[in-house]
Amino acid sequence: MENDKNAGAGRKFLEGIMLSAEIMALFMLLQILVSFVGAAAAMTAYMLNTGSDAVYAQYALIDIMTDSSYMTMLTVVATLVSALFSVPAYWLIWGRKKTEEDKRYFREKVLRLRPFAMIVIASCGLYYLAILIAAMIAIISPATMENYNEMMETALGGSQMLALVAAVILAPVNEECIMRGLILKNLQRFFSTPVVVIVQAVLFGIFHANWVQGIYVIPIGAALGYVAVRSRSVIPCIFMHLFYNSLSFAAAMLPGFCQTGAFAVAVVVVSAGAVWFMGRSERAPQGT
Repeated sequence: MENDKNAGAGRKFLEGIMLSAEIMALFMLLQILVSFVGAAAAMTAYMLNTGSDAVYAQYALIDIMTDSSYMTMLTVVATLVSALFSVPAYWLIWGRKKTEEDKRYFREKVLRLRPFAMIVIASCGLYYLAILIAAMIAIISPATMENYNEMMETALGGSQMLALVAAVILAPVNEECIMRGLILKNLQRFFSTPVVVIVQAVLFGIFHANWVQGIYVIPIGAALGYVAVRSRSVIPCIFMHLFYNSLSFAAAMLPGFCQTGAFAVAVVVVSAGAVWFMGRSERAPQGT
């Protein structure tokens, strides 16, 4: 009997993980497909404009795919196409099923100044935590960090306006509907809250498809997962993700001392303490 129970728990664990991995893989494949179509379109346009054959156009495609202006546009298109699928999918499967109790909870517990402030403060801490993790990766493996920086420069180094649209608007909406919407909601059918938060955070790291982001977004994914569970909604997660991503653009305009490791450590410690204190105050009973 005990063996049957363990086997059943094992099957449930695998079922939950596999279904979530399949959802994530489908959206990763969709973005790869869009990139492939974009590359084929670029190669076709090159052949039509120059009269070259397919063999020569393949060599030219290498230059096209390393052009930051083209890749930034392709990033925007791929993310937009993915969002056009992820947002309706989340709404049809989970979003429209919210009960009146969920809606009332959101109005009374989530749409308040304190949760908003906690999200903003936590985002700042998580941003600088990611910087510290990236700095550690750069120390351990400089080549890995160099390759990552080159990849990001190619993907988002073109039009700053398009990069802003991709990183600050499209990516948060798309990724939250996938990760904290479809995947987290699916995992909640199989696991307890701590397991759900951890598993979806790891999957969030894998979703980014590179080692550097894959590592430093795990704590961010865990925080977003916790917010999704507590708020019963992806809307606060979208805002938190949006604010977090916008910090990468805003931080570049800050004074030099804001780029130091000591400042990053201070922000992480202070923000963690502030969020803990505010959360503790939120749970404290009112009265004398």
